[in-house]
Amino acid sequence: MSENTPFIDPRHIIVGTAGHVDHGKTELTAVLTGINTDRLPEEKKRGMTIVPGFVPLMLPNGLRLGLIDVPGHEKFVKNMLAGVAGIDMVMLVVAADEGVMPQTIEHLHILHLLGIDKGVAVITKADLVDEEWLEMIEEQVRETLAPTTLKDAPVIVTSAYTGQGIEELKQCLMQIAEQVQRKPISGHARLPIDRVFSKTGFGTVITGTLWSGTLSEGQKVELWPAGREARIRSIQVHNEKVERALAGQRTAVNLSGVESQDSPRGGWLAEPSLLRETFRLDISLRLLEGVKPLAQRARLRVHHGTSEVLARANLLDREELAPGGECFCQLELESPLPPLVGDRLIFRSYSPMVTIGGGTVLDIAPPRHKRYQQEVLAALEARTQGSGSDLLADLLMKEAKPFNLSAAAKLAQAPREETAAMLAELTGQGRLLELSIDGEQVWIAAEAMADKLYLLRGQLAEFHQQHPLRSGYPLAELRAQLFPGFSVKQMNALLAYWQEQGELALHGVTVALPEHQPQPDQQQAELIARIEAAYAAELFSPPLWDELTVSLGLKEAAAGEYLAYLLDQGRLVKGGDYFFASEAPQEALRRMRAANQEDGFAAGDIRELLGTTRKYALSLLEYMDAHKLTIRVGDKRFCGKEA
Repeated sequence: MSENTPFIDPRHIIVGTAGHVDHGKTELTAVLTGINTDRLPEEKKRGMTIVPGFVPLMLPNGLRLGLIDVPGHEKFVKNMLAGVAGIDMVMLVVAADEGVMPQTIEHLHILHLLGIDKGVAVITKADLVDEEWLEMIEEQVRETLAPTTLKDAPVIVTSAYTGQGIEELKQCLMQIAEQVQRKPISGHARLPIDRVFSKTGFGTVITGTLWSGTLSEGQKVELWPAGREARIRSIQVHNEKVERALAGQRTAVNLSGVESQDSPRGGWLAEPSLLRETFRLDISLRLLEGVKPLAQRARLRVHHGTSEVLARANLLDREELAPGGECFCQLELESPLPPLVGDRLIFRSYSPMVTIGGGTVLDIAPPRHKRYQQEVLAALEARTQGSGSDLLADLLMKEAKPFNLSAAAKLAQAPREETAAMLAELTGQGRLLELSIDGEQVWIAAEAMADKLYLLRGQLAEFHQQHPLRSGYPLAELRAQLFPGFSVKQMNALLAYWQEQGELALHGVTVALPEHQPQPDQQQAELIARIEAAYAAELFSPPLWDELTVSLGLKEAAAGEYLAYLLDQGRLVKGGDYFFASEAPQEALRRMRAANQEDGFAAGDIRELLGTTRKYALSLLEYMDAHKLTIRVGDKRFCGKEA
């Protein structure tokens, strides 16, 4: 590598400027990069930055960083939030002639709430003040940084006009960059959209900082909130065409299959099915020192990525949150957001619009909570303390249905490799059940299934008491009642697992407690014998069920129990709309074999052979066809397997 070849750091470090309007951020950026980031006509007219400007910053050792020049004017704070959300380190700019100002403080609060702890305070315009004043401003800056995450940041005095401190600043940026951790390029791809435009000959182009994962040419992606799927036509990083963008890089993505209105600023580009919008969030909320107390049900402006929405704050354990305090809160959003667990949020008051606090997302799909519920507070506390495995276990417990590896990775919002390791760990701990369905492994929360098994066994015990003659509960009815979200195969696999554990017994299309045996008492046995005798006496012209049971004095409900028992036990069979003695199909097949009619039997032949009516013959044949006792070829039947 030659001395002039830039070193593209694999960590893809983004450094942002922050500070009050007209404190020299854009001039400082121009001196460092040779590029003026005020590119919009309105910016040039006003002489200030409105939207974040993105340029490469080359350092003396060949390291290239991405530099974001974010707006400083109060009206454009939400644009500043859009830019700062993806940065790794910061240059907090303070003009020597004015010192720390309101937007300096607000920008610093935002950096603090986002947990950005790597950066440098840059005093600009040093050529406009004397030494004594400069020393006072330095002291003011250090005092302002002291209670924040940037308390250890160096302070460097510069002048874009004379070049004072510029080389020292570059050396400092190199040192800070060495401390930046690599971003998770193996995670799910997710990019908050800060600009979108249509370019003749190219179509829709969106830009943003790739928060995690990778994006590649040809990859399918999904746009939120439109829910539209698109394909990546091409990618640029700092105006250079690349085949693949990595987490942390400033990225421009050219999309096919969508229009610019499908991907507005404030939206997201992500892997398909990753993002799930929500109108309710559980969060850990922290209020800044020096702001007004936050009242229960206060209306807030919530900033997430490049989005701003309004919300109500439902404080879960108090009536008011004091300045500097922290509590659990449920946000009720007026417009949806698609955050992932662990995302940082920034809050500004509804009016006046000032930054008042921040929060961390704990649950993206919580139920509506009642306040002062200790179990709710304990569960949220566990989320703040638990590992990724604990969170996955909690999510699977809440879903209470099987997930394969891909679906579990989406649910956990983690890479497949990490998710597989967590699933193995949780299975080994007995917190998950692992089932195999058609060669694919699925996992389900063991505790949720233990609860479901308890309910099922109780339901079966009640069913057996009410229906002692039945072999078990119909599986067709069970899925809708106890296994919503399960496929038939998933439910059957779980029931088979419980049968192996001795908890249940499967009998064809029914399930029962293992100890249950249909056992009629003496009176019931006598009635059953009379019913069987009536059907055996007329094998091929059987009595009608309703008429027979009425003659025996059975009410409709009781008759249904006897019928279910006789069918379960195979003592009667059903063909068409009629019931027959279990011997009837076998005797019919025996007579057909004895007749030895090589060209087959028409329905009329069988009616005559059995000495019955057409309706009974056709109904019996329907049963025999279904059970392969007869084989139908056109209008003829041939003998099938033995009964």
